[in-house]
Amino acid sequence: MEWEKLRDELVQEFYPEDEELEQMNRRYREISDFIKSNFGVKTHFAGSASRATCMKGDRDIDVFVLFPEDTEKQKLEEKGLEIGEEVFKHFNGDYHVEYAEHPYTKGEVDGHEVEVVPCIDTDPEDIQSSVDRTPHHSRWVDEKLSEEQRKDVVLLKKFLKSNGLYGSSLKVQGFSGYVCEVLISYYGDFISLIENAEQWREKKVLDPEEHHDGDLPDSLESKFSRSNMILIDPVDPERNAASVLTKENFSKFIHLCWRFNSDMDKRFFHKENKEHTEFQIKQELKKRADILVLELDTIDEVDDIIYPQMRKTVSRIKMELEDHEFRVFNSGFHVGTEIRIYFELERELPEIKKKKGPKPFHGTDHMEEFSSKYQNTYIEGDRLTAKVEREFTDAKELLQSFLSGDLKSKGIPNRISTEMKEFRFTDPLSSDQEWLNYLGEEFKIEHNQVNK
Repeated sequence: MEWEKLRDELVQEFYPEDEELEQMNRRYREISDFIKSNFGVKTHFAGSASRATCMKGDRDIDVFVLFPEDTEKQKLEEKGLEIGEEVFKHFNGDYHVEYAEHPYTKGEVDGHEVEVVPCIDTDPEDIQSSVDRTPHHSRWVDEKLSEEQRKDVVLLKKFLKSNGLYGSSLKVQGFSGYVCEVLISYYGDFISLIENAEQWREKKVLDPEEHHDGDLPDSLESKFSRSNMILIDPVDPERNAASVLTKENFSKFIHLCWRFNSDMDKRFFHKENKEHTEFQIKQELKKRADILVLELDTIDEVDDIIYPQMRKTVSRIKMELEDHEFRVFNSGFHVGTEIRIYFELERELPEIKKKKGPKPFHGTDHMEEFSSKYQNTYIEGDRLTAKVEREFTDAKELLQSFLSGDLKSKGIPNRISTEMKEFRFTDPLSSDQEWLNYLGEEFKIEHNQVNK
């Protein structure tokens, strides 16, 4: 399909109507007027709704309460919570307290998800926390983006969201809304970004405001050495706005752009709802190595804590398996009504293994040391070798042993270690639809297979 025609259809489908945007602006003004008249402080309308870069149906209103630069942290937090609580009481909304760099109130008012966030009103170079930077992001976007570019930002967000790449949470580790806005500003429009992105190379560096004249200083090269893409924040020359983006998601985006350029179709903007059946997963398992699934009770904690700790947990367990010579082909985890970790691996090993030692011409001391540790030594090739019995021949037995006792001392993260003590092994197929869908995605089962 011709891009301009497709774009018109997509904008019609995903971009909010003027009345929807104005409704959110009205509600913000009402909240802002209440705060100013009762507490004497100014506010800032942040978030995508304020910038007209929100997707149709998004009803989020982010109200940033601006405190003077000399406000102490404790007063900022206490007053910020007091203002937030009074806002929700006045507008008859339900609310609760959440925590980022400082606590803030979050809740619902007339169907809108509202956040009341305290921050310091300061110049970009004097910000004290990431929330202080947010108003500057909003102002930059307001200044840089045209009306058509704002529509393209929404298309980019939908393009990414439909393919699992939208969001800077530690669960997704993809592209934030602000990164979408900066990319559209830099490349001019959606299609120009897509055409350029398919040509991106590793460690792509973009500096929209040319803070560093095309050459990052050594200090930033070092600071961003582990980043997969470097997008210099237009309002903060020493910040990588894309720092959370993983190498896999960066690669997926380039591949996605290449696919879209080859076949511009609406389906790229609609998430495919695949329902994987138990029978279909069972058939897939027959083609694979052994599967071990560990299950533990779900943990009442925010995603930005659970997901990084789960990644560390899976990595640590995998390391233990490989240290004992169990070959692991795939691994992963799913957080749902329970937490499940799976390993695809060679579950059983022979009782006997060969232990390689020194070469004879390394000297008698080395041969003596090796022979004193092991019985039945002999020469194989040019090395002294011993036949030894494995401590574990079954991966399941190894995991039962490893995941007992003091798990924190074994490298299992704090929040996971408590629940991990009560883990159980479970059948890969003994679960709900959400888990089956997860396995289907992990095993890369094609949609046409699902529908057979």
